[in-house]
Amino acid sequence: MNGIASMVRMSVVCAVTLILGFAAPIAAPQGKPLVNVRFADQIGSEADYANVWVADALGYFAEEGIKIDRKTFSNGPEGLLHLANGEIDMMVGGLAPFMQAAARGQDFKMLMSVTKYNAPLVGKRDYKAYKDLNGKVVGSPGLGTVQDAVLSYVEKTQNIKFKRVFAKVSEFGTMVDKGEVEAFISWEPAAATALKQNPKLHYIAQLPPIKNAESLELIAHPQFVKDHPQAVAGFVRATVRGIEWIKKNPKQKTAEIVAKKMNDPTAVPVVLNAMNSIIVTDPRVDMPSTRIILQTIADAGKIPPEYAKDIDGWIGKYIDYSYLERAEKSLK
Repeated sequence: MNGIASMVRMSVVCAVTLILGFAAPIAAPQGKPLVNVRFADQIGSEADYANVWVADALGYFAEEGIKIDRKTFSNGPEGLLHLANGEIDMMVGGLAPFMQAAARGQDFKMLMSVTKYNAPLVGKRDYKAYKDLNGKVVGSPGLGTVQDAVLSYVEKTQNIKFKRVFAKVSEFGTMVDKGEVEAFISWEPAAATALKQNPKLHYIAQLPPIKNAESLELIAHPQFVKDHPQAVAGFVRATVRGIEWIKKNPKQKTAEIVAKKMNDPTAVPVVLNAMNSIIVTDPRVDMPSTRIILQTIADAGKIPPEYAKDIDGWIGKYIDYSYLERAEKSLK
């Protein structure tokens, strides 16, 4: 009878799995201790890392013997400070702050790209394009962010100028109502959340004017890579599995997982809107847009100009695709 009961229980689990459309989380392999990975992200950024959170929800990290210890900061530069201090093992953050940190001497391993685009411009419905904001006050999540680099690129290429105000992305919607800013550039799903909360707002430009704009990458502290190479390999492999799952399933299912990570299951429409601002299924750094972004921050004086003379060679010192290549090979 015990065997029959076990078979019945297994059948029920399988049926529930099929109904939900994804596998239930699986514990770490028996006898294999979980490696605790202190992982940094940013406020209002869950959709940006949909591939990571999908992998987490489906148990892919647990299968690799990894437990994510999530640490949330205001922006990428703040997370980088904690990484430099050895308080963070791995993080996803922006290309611009990563390479500005590299220019200051900070070391890390860039393991894969996680997100493209991710710099929507939101503001009052009176504004229809970047050029309409010439001379206006525009909110930015801070110097050193990819989003601020996009503003600098627009100023340079469209011969316009913004009056910047820096704040947390979660504050911008209220700042528009108070008249403190006319528009703001943000990341997702913070931007889509602001639209839901304030019907006076709309996407002025949901995508930045840079094709396949490189936004976020996964990096690891060199000491963590040295001490836990298998955990690093497992983290990349789990994230690649998350990418493959997203490719094969309707956006609705991804949005449901991300909404749960936001602790708001009703936020599915918000996430679906946010997913139109990002690409989370291309694991390699887009070099054409990377050259534009890094040249832009060099022109703005945020990195020494000599680093822009050979951008491919410079960033190539930090990119390590060996874990990605191993993951892709193992999943074929």
